[in-house]
Amino acid sequence: MADAIALSGGALGVGPAGLTLDGASIADLAGQHGTPLYVYGADTILRRFAALREALGGVGRPYAIRFAMKSNRFGPVLDLVRAEGDIRIDTCSPREVERATQHGFSPDEISLTAGMLSNRDLALIGRAGVKPNLDTFSVIRRWAAAPDRKTATIGLRINPEVVVGWGETDRHAYGNSKFGFDQDAVAEAVALAESLGLVVDEVHMHLGWGLQRSAEPAMRRAFEGLAAIAGAIPTVKTVNVGGGLCWPQRPEDDPMPVGMWAQVVGDSLAKLPPDVKIACEPGTFIMGAAGVLVLEVTTVETRKSGLWYGVDGGHAINVFAAHYAIPMARLPVAEPRRPLTTRANLGGNINEANDVFARDAMMPALTEGELLALYPAGAYGSSMASDHCLRGAFVELLVP
Repeated sequence: MADAIALSGGALGVGPAGLTLDGASIADLAGQHGTPLYVYGADTILRRFAALREALGGVGRPYAIRFAMKSNRFGPVLDLVRAEGDIRIDTCSPREVERATQHGFSPDEISLTAGMLSNRDLALIGRAGVKPNLDTFSVIRRWAAAPDRKTATIGLRINPEVVVGWGETDRHAYGNSKFGFDQDAVAEAVALAESLGLVVDEVHMHLGWGLQRSAEPAMRRAFEGLAAIAGAIPTVKTVNVGGGLCWPQRPEDDPMPVGMWAQVVGDSLAKLPPDVKIACEPGTFIMGAAGVLVLEVTTVETRKSGLWYGVDGGHAINVFAAHYAIPMARLPVAEPRRPLTTRANLGGNINEANDVFARDAMMPALTEGELLALYPAGAYGSSMASDHCLRGAFVELLVP
């Protein structure tokens, strides 16, 4: 991936000591804190929220931005989001609900969107007073019977019945998968909820991760279908269009611009009453370009399989390559604009064959002991980390 993508229009820059994030020297931070190191830029996070507000403000109806905690749950990031005042939060488990309340979000500022919930989950969510988006007949029945449940309002998650997303593969697309009521089953789901004393005040649809400009026709069809469903349910007050906006991961990527996304959302919901609110759940759009993962190059070795660079982190701390086959830019911290002159592989330090950040890719020539930054790494990096091989240790920093 060309460094021009990483260094154009994002949080990254070049200073006297090399790579910077929102003006902070990555080399200096790594010198103080070591590697592996995640660094997030507060200024970029706030700029992304501002861009989303501006786009939604032009739609002409009320809106709610709910930050997707699953993208990044670092405490200082959550505190930054909370300090904005108008940003709500979306969770996907009881422990995320607990984390949100610990960082100052009240139950009416927390939504929950999750599948395959257990009765234990429902009891915890019910006692917390958080409204869930539900997507099976089973969970509607069990939510109605949940002990100490404090709210009768629910949302329904709907299958978009289109397949879009980065790469448009099963790993990235949400349509026709395990998520959401099929659209011809929604009326039955509403009837069941009402028969159990529940009120459906929201419909929810998440199209997939990494929406590209080319997804516009399918996105329009899906959201027009969602609007039709909402219009048929008199109690609906909010139409939740999920997340999916992203940042380029490859030179050929063409992410859907936020203004275009907002225009499609607005057009698709135009026939609904003007007081019906839009909700969205941005994660990668806010955090992806706001973070880098800094690693040390530990190994330079040529084998029959090619030239290998090794680093002091692997899929235990960032699963993008191993789990999703999603590449990241590879930037030498000291010289971020070093040309891509070498065809090589980039291997992590986990004892698994799939722990490879890049295969047979053009990279800068690297030397042992230097620092390498992977970008964008602010979303779904630290929040998806494990301790496999006891290699899960890393440091996180938020820079102003």
